[in-house]
Amino acid sequence: MRTRNLAILCLAIPFMLSACATLDGDPNQKTKQGAMWGALAGAAAGALIGDPELDDILIGAAIGAGLGAGVGHYMDKQEAELRRIEELEVQRLDEETLRVRFDSDILFAVNSAVLGGDSEYALVEFAGVMADYPETAIVVQGYTDSTGSEEYNQKLSERRAQSVFNFMIGQDIYPERMYSVGYGESHPLGDNATLAGRDRNRRVEILIRAKR
Repeated sequence: MRTRNLAILCLAIPFMLSACATLDGDPNQKTKQGAMWGALAGAAAGALIGDPELDDILIGAAIGAGLGAGVGHYMDKQEAELRRIEELEVQRLDEETLRVRFDSDILFAVNSAVLGGDSEYALVEFAGVMADYPETAIVVQGYTDSTGSEEYNQKLSERRAQSVFNFMIGQDIYPERMYSVGYGESHPLGDNATLAGRDRNRRVEILIRAKR
């Protein structure tokens, strides 16, 4: 897994450098480069984020002895259930791993780690699926936009991840199968120079993986 991830990053870096060169002389160069680097870095980071956290939680998570050859079918069924929740974007990263993103506007207001009132329905539905599929580990990842200092945003992202973690415990999801981590303003999905971009970056993602 880590070898494949490193290869992806190495392939992405030359493309980033080449693309930056094409913007030389453009009066909007700084804004365009910021958006481009955010998108490309986010794509490359998508393959890198989570491995240490997932490995750690899988070692000690209370999620059984492993699914063996049936892991793919188990994750297929879980993915199908999650895709029925309208407020979720679900991606299949590999046979054993899913990534879930919530609509950003249902989770957190600017400068807040308090879950929005509209979050409850989606989170309750999500927790219901997790309860039905107990043989998976859950890593809750918090992110922010670039408003404020990096140090403040790092702490805010951690609080956001913890808010979702605590909500899941309240829905009877065992904390032993979960882990929360904050990534601050790193790995943006959108351009932080725009309101829409900042809305996308103010988010929580959840990685879900089964033991083989």
